[in-house]
Amino acid sequence: MKPVLMFAVFAIIVAPAAAQDEAPDCANQIDQNTMTRCAGIDFDKADAELNRIWPGLKKDAQDADAEAFEGMGGYLDALLASQRAWLAYRDAECALQGFEARGGSMEPMLVNACLAEKTTARIKELQGEDEPAGDGPP
Repeated sequence: MKPVLMFAVFAIIVAPAAAQDEAPDCANQIDQNTMTRCAGIDFDKADAELNRIWPGLKKDAQDADAEAFEGMGGYLDALLASQRAWLAYRDAECALQGFEARGGSMEPMLVNACLAEKTTARIKELQGEDEPAGDGPP
């Protein structure tokens, strides 16, 4: 094979793969691929933050159990049950939201955006930063 032809084949095969390795410009999302990748990055960041704070939340629940009156703990068990239920809800709800573009190139973006949004909201909820809806009782 001639060197020029070999280079052309190499460029056709390797260039798209190399472009995928570059960080997308999430401030300038001009195509579906970039939007999907940026939504995935947002979810990865939120998931990493949840994993970062989780040991502290778990320790707080363990400490509360140790200080509970007459063995009336259960904080850790409740936290774990709540988190497991929330994960099942989040994943099912986000899969459902993806059905809006079922089978299309937009589906993974919708799912990742939902996962990022729900995970960010859960972090705030676990840290006691969530705001109640509305202005309070009527």
